[in-house]
Amino acid sequence: AFLRAAAQKPPTVIGLEHVAPIRASVAEALVLVSEQVRIDGRITFRKLIAGITDRIEIVVRFLAILELFKQGRVDLDQAMRFGEIEVTWLGIQDDEIAIDNYEG
Repeated sequence: AFLRAAAQKPPTVIGLEHVAPIRASVAEALVLVSEQVRIDGRITFRKLIAGITDRIEIVVRFLAILELFKQGRVDLDQAMRFGEIEVTWLGIQDDEIAIDNYEG
């Protein structure tokens, strides 16, 4: 019994053919979100995701907003827990937006 338990087992192989590739890019969302916030000046997150039904795209847009906040390009305000998130452009006009590429 001990020898069976101590013996190395072959690694389990899991097929990934059924997993759809992620087609959403934070870099692309960063450009789209920054343009929209720049045009409107102030916009809600709900308006930024209007018409989007894919959850991963909503998450990617949220990550783009957080990246813009981290870079000091937007301010975020949420008056109450689970309330509307307002995104305000802070007036930075340079065309270069730093984009962190995450692999993994």
